[in-house]
Amino acid sequence: MGIGGNNLRIIAYIKFETQNVFIKHIVTHKKYDRLTDHYRRNPE
Repeated sequence: MGIGGNNLRIIAYIKFETQNVFIKHIVTHKKYDRLTDHYRRNPE
């Protein structure tokens, strides 16, 4: 999801059963690329 004039990204966890949204990160596109790469290599 792009925010801040499409300069930032949100990484969130959504728990549909309880209708909760947990914001994990709000980062730049560069940091988003690093985080997604990290999570692909190290799944939680």
